[in-house]
Amino acid sequence: MDTNEILLKIYELLLGQNINDWQVINGGRQQSSYKEFTKTLAPYEVYTLNNPFNFCRCLSATGDFKIAWSSNQADTDFSEGLQAKFDTVLPYVQLFNPSASPVTVKLGLGIGDFDDSRLTVAGAIQTYSAQFASFSASTETIASGQVTIQPAQKVIIQNTGSNVMYIGGTGADGLKLQPNGTFEFSLETPLTIYGTDGDTLAIGSFS
Repeated sequence: MDTNEILLKIYELLLGQNINDWQVINGGRQQSSYKEFTKTLAPYEVYTLNNPFNFCRCLSATGDFKIAWSSNQADTDFSEGLQAKFDTVLPYVQLFNPSASPVTVKLGLGIGDFDDSRLTVAGAIQTYSAQFASFSASTETIASGQVTIQPAQKVIIQNTGSNVMYIGGTGADGLKLQPNGTFEFSLETPLTIYGTDGDTLAIGSFS
């Protein structure tokens, strides 16, 4: 008996089983796990997408559309970001465009249980700079009843004068800024501050 045979006998003694009795694991024939499809539906078009699946996710859509899982089931509203999962594998899915304009739909169909960590956002996203490249501070003095503040990504003003000042408007109808009061805002166009001649403002600008 060689070394390998001795080791096999040791394994059998430890496991209490004969290695020749072990069952071969057969996972079966697996179909495609995941596929993505993009289809532009003409106005009022019904389209059948033949691909076995047990989950369906809408990755994107340029408009409203409806979906049906089999020929004997009524269609249902479906939209970007929605997912449906089933206990059994279905052979196809039907898409319907109920509008008078073309709609482009992107679907993910698969068999199994997949998590999708991709972010789907509808509409525009407004972004802001995470930091500012520069900062400047200055003192302005009101003359002829007003002073103009120049644009910046972020502006902080403080009324260092003795009288009330007014931000924007045409004078006393602007936002009131009391002595020692501060105001913070983003500014894309020049802004006029109204007040008493000789009064001063401290201005901090971030760009």
